[in-house]
Amino acid sequence: MTPKISIIIATYNGGRYLSEQLESIFTQSYKDWQLFIRDDGSSDNTSDVIKEYAKKRPAAIKLITDADGNIGTSQNFLRILSHTDTGYVMFCDQDDIWLPDKIKITLDKIKETEKKYGINTPILIHTDLKVVDKDLNVIADSFWKYQRLNPEKGKTLNRLLVQNVITGSTVMMNSALKDKIKILPEQMLMHDWWIALAAAAFGKIDYVPIATALYRQHDNNITGAKAWDVHYVLKTLMFGMSRIKTALQKTQLQAKAFLDIYKDNMTDEYSNLLKVYSTLDRQNFFLKRLNVIKYRFFKIGLLRNLGLFWAI
Repeated sequence: MTPKISIIIATYNGGRYLSEQLESIFTQSYKDWQLFIRDDGSSDNTSDVIKEYAKKRPAAIKLITDADGNIGTSQNFLRILSHTDTGYVMFCDQDDIWLPDKIKITLDKIKETEKKYGINTPILIHTDLKVVDKDLNVIADSFWKYQRLNPEKGKTLNRLLVQNVITGSTVMMNSALKDKIKILPEQMLMHDWWIALAAAAFGKIDYVPIATALYRQHDNNITGAKAWDVHYVLKTLMFGMSRIKTALQKTQLQAKAFLDIYKDNMTDEYSNLLKVYSTLDRQNFFLKRLNVIKYRFFKIGLLRNLGLFWAI
């Protein structure tokens, strides 16, 4: 018996590209899945597109409806997640394109990882992407290379507290990890980042170095891919230091919220790690930098870490 997979799409004003994304899911080589969709009060034709597909494929699509209207991206995601009851859950953006073997590639890896660590271990698997423009012209064959990211260095809690290297639209998690996700607090930066923290704190993170989707860049992206080069870094260091400081402070607030929610179930080692990181801004000049080195609160790459030491 093949394991059934829940695919989550939290939509909002995504009607322009949604049909292409849905079609790419329907043409996946792996077929045993169900799509869960909740629209977050779109003002465009998103809900019409969803209803049309749900009418054509009622067995494949479960439409979540309620009277709550717009509750925000993360809470919309959590609302949909609460309706799933399968062994595995995948996250899906409304404007990307899945390559034909995306589900199979990710499922094979998560089953391999469960075999190694056990099905009761919370596990998150993610993959690379191809970066494309709004018309699907390829900008970069690897999102990781485009952003100068190293997924191997982004698997541990200390590194994930500072920088998230996991793109939510590539994620598959098992039910053991899903069971850890009951609350998404307001201090959380992004739901994929929060779930990655949970996976690192209580289980395992692994990845597949294959692009499994086309990551579309357009004017309405909530987040997006920017070429990571010397020009971008220098511009950020010269004109964006206040933004870097603010972003760093937000990661500390996220760490504090994570500790508050999970402290009773966490090891002493990770509890102390979170305490140190979440209080960096209250430490003196030398102690905070000493703790960054001691606990290896590092980002990916020398230039990012130079910016980190400057900002703290």
